[in-house]
Amino acid sequence: MRSFIAIPVYEEQVDPLLDVQHALEVGRPVPPENWHVTLAFLGNQPEDVLEHLHDRLSELEAPEFDMRIAGVDIFGGRKPSLLYAGVDSSEPLSHLRKKVRQVVRNAGIDLPRERFRPHVTLARFRKRLTMLETQRIAGVLEGWGDVEAGVLPVGHFTLYRSIAGPDGMIYEPLAEYPLGQRRGGS
Repeated sequence: MRSFIAIPVYEEQVDPLLDVQHALEVGRPVPPENWHVTLAFLGNQPEDVLEHLHDRLSELEAPEFDMRIAGVDIFGGRKPSLLYAGVDSSEPLSHLRKKVRQVVRNAGIDLPRERFRPHVTLARFRKRLTMLETQRIAGVLEGWGDVEAGVLPVGHFTLYRSIAGPDGMIYEPLAEYPLGQRRGGS
């Protein structure tokens, strides 16, 4: 079962991101119900491994926190592969990711070492873009690059199953894991 662990981002929390998608008019927009910040990509895992992981994730303790989404950029440089909204890499977010990845490894799932660049994918691009499409992307970066999507409360993270559908990927939540009380009462 292809799966990953992420923080869901709900459309009603970040309306400005819809405006960015509408302005883009290039690529395949990611449906708002699929917006998330990935903490760990698990790849294909047997069901029993995911059940064991679920038990361990259920015991994970981390505080609630706020997550700021701001700015729009691309991955891929001159040959963009996707457009994303940036997420501030705060200490609580990095702490949660580190704890999640530690639990995943302790459950026997290998994870590659990778730099954490938290983001919400808004659109994916095909390999070869026309000059007009490239100009359209550049225009969106210029006009929307500093967009403020807001600060979101993060009270849980989710284990998802990823299913290939006729119109793209469908992300099915398998389990949600609540986060504890905020530190310092804020």
